[in-house]
Amino acid sequence: MGTKIVSVTIERHYSKQATIEVEVDDNIIDDELQTFLTNDDAINELLENALFDSSLIGDDTIYEYQDPTNNDGGHL
Repeated sequence: MGTKIVSVTIERHYSKQATIEVEVDDNIIDDELQTFLTNDDAINELLENALFDSSLIGDDTIYEYQDPTNNDGGHL
């Protein structure tokens, strides 16, 4: 009986999430609020620090195989 090579792949994505609270004047609304939150260097630094301190979260793991000899493959 012969042998063949079958490829098995594992894939897992990781993510991080952080939330900060920012005190903003009541009169800053809509597009102005979005611009302020996007362009403020202090807010960006707070977000980056919070993200650095957070833990990686592992999402679902995907297992797949490929059998090129029989033109077969799929999820395990």
